[in-house]
Amino acid sequence: MSGKREINGVFMIPFGLVAGFADGQEIRITELAEHGFCFRTLDEIREVKGFRICFYDGFNGLKAGDQEKKSSDPYTEVEIHSFEMEVRVEDGLGIPVYEYSVFVEQEKYRECAGKLILWYDRFVRLKLECEDGELAMALTGYPAKKDEQFAENFIEQKKEWFGEGEDRARLETRIENQSGMRENCIAAGDFELEEYKEYKEQERKNIEVAVELDRPELYERYLSMKFRDFMDWYWNVNGAKELGKRMPVPERIYVGNAFCHLLFPEKRQLFEIFKKAESEGLAVTVTFSYLREFMLKPAEKLLDELEEWCRNRETFLEIAANDWGLLELLRERKEWKEEKEALVPCMGTLLNKRKKDPRMGYKQGETGYFRENSLNAEFYRTYLRDTFGIRRYEWESCGYRQEFPEGKNSIHVPFYQTNTSQYCTLYAACKNGERGKQELPESCPGYCREKVFLYPKHLKMVGRYNSLFALDESAVSGMADTEGWKEKRIDRIVVNLL
Repeated sequence: MSGKREINGVFMIPFGLVAGFADGQEIRITELAEHGFCFRTLDEIREVKGFRICFYDGFNGLKAGDQEKKSSDPYTEVEIHSFEMEVRVEDGLGIPVYEYSVFVEQEKYRECAGKLILWYDRFVRLKLECEDGELAMALTGYPAKKDEQFAENFIEQKKEWFGEGEDRARLETRIENQSGMRENCIAAGDFELEEYKEYKEQERKNIEVAVELDRPELYERYLSMKFRDFMDWYWNVNGAKELGKRMPVPERIYVGNAFCHLLFPEKRQLFEIFKKAESEGLAVTVTFSYLREFMLKPAEKLLDELEEWCRNRETFLEIAANDWGLLELLRERKEWKEEKEALVPCMGTLLNKRKKDPRMGYKQGETGYFRENSLNAEFYRTYLRDTFGIRRYEWESCGYRQEFPEGKNSIHVPFYQTNTSQYCTLYAACKNGERGKQELPESCPGYCREKVFLYPKHLKMVGRYNSLFALDESAVSGMADTEGWKEKRIDRIVVNLL
């Protein structure tokens, strides 16, 4: 029948806001009004018994500053069985397209459609008239006014993050008791050296603690000091002296940078670190970044030298891989030599993908699905083990609860990476005056030794070398809770205070 009436509604509302089904078949709603809607198909539909329209209403009652979480299902479904439907055929570049107009009298539909149209109209107006911060404040309660509050410098920012104010003092009693007993006993001299080693061995069985050495100044400092003195310096220089008192002494070091290949130690320096770590009884994990094509041959040569170093000492090194190409190099090497592994691969944080953003707390709707990622699927872990020999996974504590899978899990605390670019924005800002004028730095003078990008204080973010990092405050307060981490299937804590 030829349509004489028009819907005269709002065109192309995003699919995430309104979805439709005709007798169970999904349809794309192209126009929405309080008295009906339109949709299109390539094949003619002669009869429809009923429609199901799903309206997003996660914005119900949301006001600026309101952080109340919505129900797990932010959609309202409306079943429609009483309606009138008209169809007209249009020419879609020589292909007939059937456009249907559905007229609805149902009050529930009118209510939901009217509410969604008003909200969408408000969103469009705000989008056109406001800045992004104002838009986020109006729709989610994001505190846009705090976007103008910055720390004076990174040192002051760290003092605020790791200081011993009231927020930091509110730790679980169990954490304080465990840590306090350990420190008091050592300070009082209750442990002789052998007893202390026995104690540390028992502690090692519970959970392993590591510290990341990820840039030249840390490599240099570590090589110039005894490890205990280095750790005292490390906690102090980062404004986290009291936090350091609660943490066990690390038994492992991570050497290298997952995000910038230019921050990897020079070869001579790398093997000096190995030698010193060996003398101090420290295990070592070598962290590789992404691999560009020009890096392949140097990486292969370095792997040869690492393997030879391990063979000479009948030991092994963990390799935290952050590029599938490196894992392929390790796999081919293992198949070619058919020997016991000297280089043991781990799945690095750049390959272990998940949603991470300091603004996640303002997200509306269900966030429970973020707790898991592909590693929670057993078949994927089996594939990684059988193909690449991966049995350990590197995670980041990223501000919300995560469900860790079975196996060996390392947690990097208290920062998590949100963005990384091989075209370093800090390099561009220092060299070219604008962070947008980016180029691939082939030899970098090391601007990141002295400079970072600061962000509004409430976001708890920092731009460090070629990446953005955010602080997980819950990881700061719970970092020393080894029992708590074990309950979550974590067997190694990796500390990096940037």
